[in-house]
Amino acid sequence: MTLFQLEVFLKVVETESFTKAGEQIGLSQSAVSQAVAALESELNIKLINRHRKGVSLTKIGERITGLIRDLLIIKTKIINEAAGITGLETGTIRIGSISSISAKLLPGIISSFKKQFPGVEVILYEGNYEEVNNWIKLSVIDVGVVTEESHEFEFIPLLQDKMIVFVPEKHPLSNQAFIHLKEIANEPFIMPKECHRVLHSIFKEHGISPNIQFEVSDIATIIAMVQEGVGNTILPEMAIPTTLPKVTASYLSPQVYQNLGLEIRSTDYISPVLTAFIHVTQEFTKNLSLKLFNSYHSVIVKKR
Repeated sequence: MTLFQLEVFLKVVETESFTKAGEQIGLSQSAVSQAVAALESELNIKLINRHRKGVSLTKIGERITGLIRDLLIIKTKIINEAAGITGLETGTIRIGSISSISAKLLPGIISSFKKQFPGVEVILYEGNYEEVNNWIKLSVIDVGVVTEESHEFEFIPLLQDKMIVFVPEKHPLSNQAFIHLKEIANEPFIMPKECHRVLHSIFKEHGISPNIQFEVSDIATIIAMVQEGVGNTILPEMAIPTTLPKVTASYLSPQVYQNLGLEIRSTDYISPVLTAFIHVTQEFTKNLSLKLFNSYHSVIVKKR
């Protein structure tokens, strides 16, 4: 059993395909299949079920996959530890982020990190909160960039993200700098799926049952629906696009925030690469809240 076989096996699991796995790691489909078959032969167990539409893990395969991930994490930690001794010239950091944060926050963080540590490879995974949480649990990623939802893992706060109300430009409340939940409680509401926990909590706290007409994941689609008068919505500041045609933004009253931060499995061991990433991220976000809402903040202020 070799690390190469284990890495090939995990790539097959991630892509759910021998062909796709081979394309990503530069091997033929036959070579990938042989590597997995050799691993199964050496362990004397069947790890993967092969289907016409792809592959799936056997029950023992599911159990062993977690152990293989842990083993490869240890390999990465050894490399990163050595990189730390040699001035962090090499290494790998695997980041998971919820989609609504990625576009506005991560490009700047990754750019700052790469400028300081050009030899470190950065791998980015995007998903919803549940997916990022599961990736941390399975050691697929080293750190998650998330909103504070639970206390299952260690959470390192970075900044507070304001919640903003969006209504069509011809809405009766479009000229108000602040909109209270009660003012839109009975109107059609478009619920952003990635924010449903924090928004349901806000509505519950104010004793309001929102008139939810749609639940939508894509921010651009939500904004487009508001433009067409389908309903109103509430989005975190970090998710707002730079241009807002035919919609207006107002602060939620009373003002509500959600905490953004980094999530890691444990602070018991943090590799030099992860330590460096946390430090760069903290420095980058220190004054970010002052820069946010740059193009639309002035519009809200003028409404007062």
